[in-house]
Amino acid sequence: MNARTARQWMVTHEWMVKPMAQTEWIEGKGLMVWLAEVFSALGTGLYLVALFLGLKEEFALTAFWAGLLGWVGIAIFKLPLHAFYLGKWYRFWRAFPPFSKAWRTSWFARGIVFTMIFLAFGAIQLVLQGLIGYKVVAFASGAMDANYVFMVLAGVFCVMTAVYCGFAMSYCKSVPFWNTGLLPIVFLFMGVADGLALAMATGLVAGQEVTEIAEQATRIMLILNSLLIVAYLVNANYQSETAELSVKELVRGHVAWVFWLGIVILGILVPFIISVTSYFSGPSSLGLLVFAICCHTIGAFSLKYGVLKVGIYRPLLPKAHAY
Repeated sequence: MNARTARQWMVTHEWMVKPMAQTEWIEGKGLMVWLAEVFSALGTGLYLVALFLGLKEEFALTAFWAGLLGWVGIAIFKLPLHAFYLGKWYRFWRAFPPFSKAWRTSWFARGIVFTMIFLAFGAIQLVLQGLIGYKVVAFASGAMDANYVFMVLAGVFCVMTAVYCGFAMSYCKSVPFWNTGLLPIVFLFMGVADGLALAMATGLVAGQEVTEIAEQATRIMLILNSLLIVAYLVNANYQSETAELSVKELVRGHVAWVFWLGIVILGILVPFIISVTSYFSGPSSLGLLVFAICCHTIGAFSLKYGVLKVGIYRPLLPKAHAY
């Protein structure tokens, strides 16, 4: 074997003996996966928050607009981005039973099914919520009873839409950092926290004051999210050598600025401090609220980017070398 052939063999089979960073879902065309999952978190989180706001008559109009924005985020941004990434988007119907049995084994196929069912139930629920929000029908009427039914149906499939990407990633045994059941929960809870921030923005535009109730829930969600992220990283750190490399890359490596600035400072600390300050000193100014909402949104982009970026394939051979 000459030197050139030997070098080609070593490069071709480097992944067998050395941990390799995944790029399929975060570089080039893979950026569409990242953006799709960000809009998925924002859209589902906002819609779920809107469902709870819709239980109170005084927030009915905000619940309609927040739910509509969340629905649009899924239908117009998240779903098309995923479809174009997978290619041949016009064949998406093949993911549905009985046309295909892919849903039995593929979380991506299940995700398409969950998303389409959510969009159908969500559309009906939003029509009913709009009639109530604009007082076309009374809150205490048969329309609200029907709204309750579609709230439950749409809410169930909204949660499934929110977590399926986490399950798809957690089933990737070749990437130990993702291979944990905590990932879908982290994605769901962070999405709800971001949804609360966007709901505050929607309430400001709709003219219904939801800031107080949203900030109360935000404080709780941010604490829970912080604990979940810490638990997720600690679990990954002790899971395997390759997962430990991912944690080091996220916390101290090239992606550390995304973690500390985007997730920890802007995504968690700044909104939490503003929320706690308003609890003791009264309602925050409009400028501070807008700043907190922007920080929440940056945190949503940062979380998905960081988790996807530090995904590292474990080598086939047992010993993992430095990344």
